[in-house]
Amino acid sequence: MLFDPVTQRQLVLSLANTAQARATLLDWLADHSAHLVIPDTLLAAPCLHHPNHRPLTVWIAPSALLEAIRFTSGLTTRAPKQTAALLARWPTAPALRPFLRRLTSSHPPDQLSLL
Repeated sequence: MLFDPVTQRQLVLSLANTAQARATLLDWLADHSAHLVIPDTLLAAPCLHHPNHRPLTVWIAPSALLEAIRFTSGLTTRAPKQTAALLARWPTAPALRPFLRRLTSSHPPDQLSLL
């Protein structure tokens, strides 16, 4: 789910579940200086730690709070794109913004990997 905070437009996005599709999406997001918001349960996703990707701003949302919001708002019975829309809008919600933490790279982007 892409969300433009200026125009308040959201765009549903779907892609193939392949490494190439994920890499292309991450590159596109980096080109557009987009911010990616993910639940902390996805921190181990290998596509976020690929050394060849350009730097991307990634925000981590606490999964316990996300699940609580999903439950109280009735999103548990709706399509996953509704939860994606909630995550995409999270940085623009003043009450939720303090709960985000920024993912920082474990090594500088200009450092070469030896492996």
